Amino acid sequence: MDKRECINKLLATKKLSTNEECIEFEAALRELQNDLSVEDIDSLSEVFGDDTEDYEVMFGLIHMIEDMRGEAYLNKIAVCTPKMKEAHEWAMTLNKRIINSPEYYTMYINTVRSLDESEKNSILALLEDVKNDNPKRFADKVEYLKLQILEMENGK
Repeated sequence: MDKRECINKLLATKKLSTNEECIEFEAALRELQNDLSVEDIDSLSEVFGDDTEDYEVMFGLIHMIEDMRGEAYLNKIAVCTPKMKEAHEWAMTLNKRIINSPEYYTMYINTVRSLDESEKNSILALLEDVKNDNPKRFADKVEYLKLQILEMENGK
């Protein structure tokens, strides 16, 4: 299967409601594993759905996306995840994992700073949802990120 066929297979089986779907989904993930680029995150973000029935299998996609790493990866996550309307929980999960990463948290602040105004507002709204979903764990980090963005915008 080529890359597009694999992504289409992921899309077709993303509900993960049967054992067969899980097997096909995991097979497509394995086939894609060494053939992905950051540009594929747009298509892969469409695979997530909050109505999936097997979260453990779907986490394989999270791990595969996270393997891309780097600034381009962070930029794609910041731009793509607010658009994941039918996968809001997964969008928050991808962002929570970045916020919890000592390696990527500071880089993510710089990434969000560099976005255009519309993209910045979209990701900040999603990060507000992350904060509200688990304030004890994420309130301080999200507020710090927002403060850093505002300070940069105000020229401080």
